[in-house]
Amino acid sequence: MTTKHMRLFGIAALVLMMVGCSAAQQRGMVGSAYVSTARPAIAVEAKNMPLLTAGRGSANLTRSSMAGGLPIRVWLAVYGAGDISPMAVVAQAEVPQGWYWDGIMRRPFSVDDGVEVFDGVGYQACTYIVDSSRDPFGALVAGKTPEGRPVRWLARGFAARYNFNDDKIIMEYREPLPAGIESLSALPLGAADTLKDFEQRARETFSVGPVPADLSPLRQGYAQGVQWQYMDESFLGTVSQYDFFNDN
Repeated sequence: MTTKHMRLFGIAALVLMMVGCSAAQQRGMVGSAYVSTARPAIAVEAKNMPLLTAGRGSANLTRSSMAGGLPIRVWLAVYGAGDISPMAVVAQAEVPQGWYWDGIMRRPFSVDDGVEVFDGVGYQACTYIVDSSRDPFGALVAGKTPEGRPVRWLARGFAARYNFNDDKIIMEYREPLPAGIESLSALPLGAADTLKDFEQRARETFSVGPVPADLSPLRQGYAQGVQWQYMDESFLGTVSQYDFFNDN
């Protein structure tokens, strides 16, 4: 059997295995926690924050090589009071067959890159600024800053790939950008401690653990209020396509 035939056989076996497992997979909300029974089996939530919206949706990665963009299945849970106060997002994003999430998950112009461990898994982490323009979660927040300007956010994101890089878990914690901070590359005097304290709060916001034994209250549905047209690489990250027929 040639190398090419072996690869095709392996792909076919993987597809059959995925079909057989898909019926048992469940994704949704149990209480305020997002739960997935497979790929990965995980329960994630933001502690001590009310749930704003939750459910599934569809995103589109326009910077992929696929004409018209690459469709991505996403499950979300967004937490916060719906005003200019801390917000948290939990997401699971799944690429179509033949694609995978890239390994580099840092944001442009981010600082304090590192690895944070949740439930024994290392998540890439970084801190960045989110502008309200083209923000998929902007419509969930009412009001503007006291100066009448759109909200800008200080955010800390955590991301890890699962299931042979087909799936990604993303957690993002936000607070309104403190006064006096315009760029993270040139912080004003004393702001370094502000950033450190913020990152500690972000790390302590999320609870990640095993799937609960009782899934009878599992809720599914569509995530209301999310501007899915803005859900793209800036939040989800980038992808690449497998080259199954390259023998080199």
